[in-house]
Amino acid sequence: MADLDPSEYTIDELRDELESIDDPDTLEEVRESESENENRTGALDAIDERLDAVEDDESEADGGSDGSDQTTADGGESVSPGILEVRNHVRDAAADLIGRPLDSVIEIEQNDDGDWHALVEIVERNSVPDTQDIIGRYALQVDDGGTITGYRRLDRYRRGDTRRDEEPSQAL
Repeated sequence: MADLDPSEYTIDELRDELESIDDPDTLEEVRESESENENRTGALDAIDERLDAVEDDESEADGGSDGSDQTTADGGESVSPGILEVRNHVRDAAADLIGRPLDSVIEIEQNDDGDWHALVEIVERNSVPDTQDIIGRYALQVDDGGTITGYRRLDRYRRGDTRRDEEPSQAL
């Protein structure tokens, strides 16, 4: 069994912990543990990314050619994530990051620099009836590699406030 129990960490904390593991077998054990327990897509993606990085490092150390491998990696493996990957990552990480349940991902856009901006709604306070729930609207910044680099709350409102639907959306 791996020394690292992924269920004890949020996805972002797990990413940080994985950086210290350089053994592919240990990473496989961590991945198996996550699959058997919580099976979080974001956690599995983080483990797979680290496993790929460790295996790439090992193949370069085993005598891979210097120039051509690097060109291939830059051209093929460093591709910016697509909108679906960004949405999935934001959906998996937002609740852990903000510390409250995710209600929805309502907007995702990519700027000219390749960075992404996502707009999510988080349930900040549950109420009965649910039309009185307090919803927080948050903007998340995601870099061109798919890592969340920051977030901020833009607004809070009651779920049943229909005037919000009539207003134009705010730009991120």
